[in-house]
Amino acid sequence: MSVSFVMKKLLFFLLMILHQSVLAQMAEYYAGHKRTGVDLMWFRNFKNSKGEKSPFLYFSRNRASVDYKHAPAAMGSTNAVSYNFKNGVGLVAVASFVNTGLVPKAGVQYYRQSGNWMFFGWLVADLKEKGNVDLFGLFRYQPVVNETWKGLLQLELFPVYNPSSEFWNITQRIRIGAKKNSWGGGFMIDLNQSGTTRLTNANNTGVFLRYDF
Repeated sequence: MSVSFVMKKLLFFLLMILHQSVLAQMAEYYAGHKRTGVDLMWFRNFKNSKGEKSPFLYFSRNRASVDYKHAPAAMGSTNAVSYNFKNGVGLVAVASFVNTGLVPKAGVQYYRQSGNWMFFGWLVADLKEKGNVDLFGLFRYQPVVNETWKGLLQLELFPVYNPSSEFWNITQRIRIGAKKNSWGGGFMIDLNQSGTTRLTNANNTGVFLRYDF
């Protein structure tokens, strides 16, 4: 691994953060034993003409990562608009931009937030022939320690299934740490299993640092 390659990738991640931070609600940098990358998230309700929170919710997730070799960066952007009922159930339209292009999706969503915890997830299907079915869930718990410190636990489950090929791609992301005001950090592990009858396992273990805008 050359120094120039690492500097180019770090500069790329820095420029991505600076470009997106105006729109981001949370920016995370992580460094694992196999990959390093950034994760930018925006999650907020639209407001109506009176300035009040409306049932329409906007979700945006932008991720980019690279290994420590001369491999191309893996990038993905997910943007979703949903209409949510008072019971937390909603209808969602999703546009995913990945290395291979644009993938439109639609389905149902569930969102609930109370006190220090939040759950957000959906079940969607690709709007194309022989597309994937995605199940996504994000759980976050931030217990208050004192006036400036909070605990931080975030769990994600993201299984993707292709019915035509019977191929599974299952991702889990775990973040355990602490927050002081807007800054947070701690231990991270990303897990992945992929395949049909026999799944191939991969993992990336390290640390993360995030800032909530």
